[in-house]
Amino acid sequence: MEKIVLENNKFLVTLIPLGATLTSFYVKAADRDLVLGFDDPMMYLDKRSASMGKSVGRCANRIGNARFTLDNVEYTLLANNGPNTLHGGEVRFGDREWDIKERSDTKVTFIYDSPHMESGFPGNLKVTATYEIIDDTLIITYSGISDRNTIFNMTNHAYFNFDKEKSDILSHELLIPAKSVNLNDINGMAMDKTIAVDGTPFDFTSFKKIGENVSANGMELREYCKKVYENMNESDIVGKNVLVDNIDTNYLYENMNEKVLCELKNEAIKMTVSSDLPSVQIYTGKALDVDGREGHYGSYAGIAIEPQFCPNAINYNDFIKPILKANTLVSHTIKYKVDIL
Repeated sequence: MEKIVLENNKFLVTLIPLGATLTSFYVKAADRDLVLGFDDPMMYLDKRSASMGKSVGRCANRIGNARFTLDNVEYTLLANNGPNTLHGGEVRFGDREWDIKERSDTKVTFIYDSPHMESGFPGNLKVTATYEIIDDTLIITYSGISDRNTIFNMTNHAYFNFDKEKSDILSHELLIPAKSVNLNDINGMAMDKTIAVDGTPFDFTSFKKIGENVSANGMELREYCKKVYENMNESDIVGKNVLVDNIDTNYLYENMNEKVLCELKNEAIKMTVSSDLPSVQIYTGKALDVDGREGHYGSYAGIAIEPQFCPNAINYNDFIKPILKANTLVSHTIKYKVDIL
């Protein structure tokens, strides 16, 4: 399988057309790779790969009950995550072979044509994924145009770990300026119920070690979530004790301006993630269990930072919906700025 290499004086970035996937993000000055990955490209098709580094679509994250209504038409999708559709369903963009549209030493554009009703989604959708390195920043731009109204919610699903030995990310420090998050239901999907992060284990409004907030060595999240759900109506208690020792949570910004979504650092590297997308899913990798490039990737081996629209926003009233209007080109960017500490 062909590998595409982008390089400047700071980075060596490797990608493959399968899933328009980011396989390596090597920082020269720090002599380390920032992302988890596999030596064998076919491992990216393994069910245990957890969408590692892939371009996820047509709709990232979950769609509730595998159905949605658009223009008064109900569309039924394949459920592949309990009752829900996750990351586009069984036919995912991340499992497709993308074509290379153009490339240079520091930039490549992949293209994928998704036919009308692929995985149940309407519209013939032409998607491009462009990776470009400019100085100290890796920029991903996802663009889409469709011949009819559809959903367009792309993200990249890289798992980050800045340590040379990829044991876990619990000692990494995380900052998320968002003031609120969605609560999850029992299937891990963000509900249309939100809480302020202040005073909760979801609060990363100042730098904090990830291990201080996930209860790998305690019960803080379990106890907190138990209290939250005990204060809700009995009919709403559908996700009790979901977040026991892991964060798999959508942080809300709900604007389409470019902004800093989060910052992640260890003793050597700080990365600032910016995007014009309205929220970011943070997943601290509890379920990782696969042999990777540096050895076994177990629980907390990497953190996924997924800029996107709010999960299931197409079925909710209070969040920006990922609707792509017919014959309208739309682009969203994700930027990873790297500083050496």
